[in-house]
Order: sequence, then structure tokens, then C-alpha cells
Amino acid sequence: MRRFLIPALICLAALAACERREASKGPAPSQTQPAAEARFRHRLSGDVSGDYRPVAETSGAWRVESLFIGQAEAFDAWEAGRRDAAPLILVVSGPEGRIQLTPRAYDLTDDSLHLVAGPATGSSESEDATLDARIDQGALATARRNLGDRTPVITGAVTVRGERIPFSLGWWNGD
Repeated sequence: MRRFLIPALICLAALAACERREASKGPAPSQTQPAAEARFRHRLSGDVSGDYRPVAETSGAWRVESLFIGQAEAFDAWEAGRRDAAPLILVVSGPEGRIQLTPRAYDLTDDSLHLVAGPATGSSESEDATLDARIDQGALATARRNLGDRTPVITGAVTVRGERIPFSLGWWNGD
């Protein structure tokens, strides 16, 4: 019995040391904000790429016009510092017209997206927008099977100039 107890205690002590080491690294990044050292991060096991458009008309001063999500290769390039083509493009319209926003930070998984985006380089706009959304994988599969029906796939809200804009977007297959 003692022969098994000592190795078991050694293993438990090693596990406890690992947990203490992980805890000393600080809290894990929240889902609502990308970690500072990982400003651009994607963790995808499947393909969520596509152009997403509103499934219903909204009223108000601001509205989400579209959200483009690129292929995994585009995210890899962006995270490696190659800024040729943005892997995420958010287009909103407001009192001054349409604004195309590109990533300042993002955290994308199969089920969620947190994006901090600002106007493209050269724009006179300077304020960032923040998007928090949920991605419904089942609805995405249905929309792709039906070639872009009005199924809500991405739901959430964008905050622009202090105004929260709820949205519901469907995968868009074009006209």
C-alpha cells in the first residue's frame, strides 16, 4: 500500500505546483476583451467565413450593414503582421453615412466573436466600435445548405459612439 501511496502523493504535489504556476500568470482573458498580449487571436475548428448581412430592417441612427469574416489563412496572415487584407470587415451606417471598420483587436472562436474595430487607414473617422456576438453553428450549416436564407447566424450588438446597436445577421450568398 505504501508503495502506491508515495508515488500518488508525488503526482498530486506536481499537479498542485502546475496549478499554482498557471494561477500566477493572472486571470485568463475574458470573452468580452482580447488579452493584451494576444490582440489578434482566432481559434477555429471549422469554417465560419463569409459575408453576413442583416436578416431584418432596424431603425435608429446607426445600423450594421454587413460583417465579413475571412478564411483561416487571412487570420493567420493578419496575426503574423501582414496587413494586406483584413480578415474581418464591419460596415456600419450612421448619420454621416457608411463606415468600413477593420480590426484593432479580435478574439474569434467557433461560437463567439469579440471585435474592436476602427475606420480604415486614411479615413477622417477616428472612433472605434466594439462588437460582441454569438455564432450559431447549426444555423450557419442550415444557411449554407439553403444557399443563404434569412436564418439568423450571428447575433449580438455593436457599440458605436456610445450607442449600442443590436443586430441579427444571416450568411449571405449574394444575389
